[in-house]
Amino acid sequence: MTELEKLIKNSLQKFLNEDELYYRPNTLEEWENTWDFGKFDPNIYNHGLHQYPARFIPQLVRKIIKTFVSKDASVLDIFSGSGTTLLECKYLGIKNAYGIELNPFAIFMTKTKLQDLDENIAIEEIKKIENKFSDKSYKFSLISFKNIEFWYSKAAISSLSKLFDIISKIVDEKIKDFYLLVLCEISRRTSFLDHGGFKMYRSKIKINNYFEPDVWNEFFKTAQRNFELLKKNNKITGNNKTRQTLIYGDSRIIHSEIPEHSIDLILTSPPYGDSKTTVAYGQYSRLPWQWLSQKDDIIQLDRSLLGGNTKNIDMSILKLSNKLTEQSEEIAKVDNSKRVNDVIAFYTDLYSTLTSANHYIKRGGYFILVTGNRTVKKVYLRTDIIITEFAKTLGYSAEKIYSRNIMNKRMAYKNSPTNEKGKTVHTMMTENIIVLKKL
Repeated sequence: MTELEKLIKNSLQKFLNEDELYYRPNTLEEWENTWDFGKFDPNIYNHGLHQYPARFIPQLVRKIIKTFVSKDASVLDIFSGSGTTLLECKYLGIKNAYGIELNPFAIFMTKTKLQDLDENIAIEEIKKIENKFSDKSYKFSLISFKNIEFWYSKAAISSLSKLFDIISKIVDEKIKDFYLLVLCEISRRTSFLDHGGFKMYRSKIKINNYFEPDVWNEFFKTAQRNFELLKKNNKITGNNKTRQTLIYGDSRIIHSEIPEHSIDLILTSPPYGDSKTTVAYGQYSRLPWQWLSQKDDIIQLDRSLLGGNTKNIDMSILKLSNKLTEQSEEIAKVDNSKRVNDVIAFYTDLYSTLTSANHYIKRGGYFILVTGNRTVKKVYLRTDIIITEFAKTLGYSAEKIYSRNIMNKRMAYKNSPTNEKGKTVHTMMTENIIVLKKL
């Protein structure tokens, strides 16, 4: 039996009294072979307060944390997204939890999910909001940001602006943020957005049918759903006092808020590729953040994420991975330079995040990445192998790679890797769980 198998087997007792909404492995074989969680609800507790693309599955995160660390550990997610890892650390009472995220809307979402808020106080506020919203004499200013009239009807802009003004005047910051997050969710639902993909397109059906949403009804229904989630959340958090540190910043650089060699487990799901061709986090977050901030800076976010900058490409990264070298040459045979540069830029940035992460993790600590292998110019890129080759240059051993089917993540079902009209292929339908150990 390997060291990893012993660790897993010894952890099984931790799952004996597991919450029924999470996975309970009984044997080593069950632990190793169960990763899909298709029968489990990912929108449990505060995880369900707002949606986010390519979101971590809580059951997967909890399974890994309970297996690999004890409660007095320090856990880090270098791509913390909507905060699944940090929230699970809170539920489990992990001593220290850190997150790094470059998307300002994701930061707001995570902070709101993590805050302690009495559901009764939040519920009391909804009647006050409703009374003010129903008051036709209530004075407010219309919100304005780039292309707002392209994405919303005039009536929707008015109703959303009124709601934003009412919520913004709530004195209690926690209650205010709770309701602003509700507003963020309906800001997408009440727009002309086509929700079939992960990029921003107007729905022809909505446009042709003069889509006019009932903004208050959407707001009220979402608030009611979130009340129920918050009630259940408050029953399980108890007296857990996890120290949460959420860093608004770039995972490619080292952050002083995280002590060197202090982390027992890094658990993260990096982007599967550049935002132009995979998951456009910036586009998904754009409308909610524009309502929150009335700023248009998020429009450029996708260019700031991994692989967003394809200028001054450094080919030296190829020396660190034979698989990346081999597959870059395959792409070059089809497309001389452009797509090769996109691929190299992404993996160069990904290596930078691994290098920075290496600064934080303890010797003997685990680095677990959940990622997918995408297709570029009909070449199936083995990101799992490339990561393990990168990791070896940084002093890690590749303990094991598990595979799971993507059940719940918001991903485009097909894309066009050749950029030829009408030619599409299925996108990533599986993910890999890569287990690395710091030597």
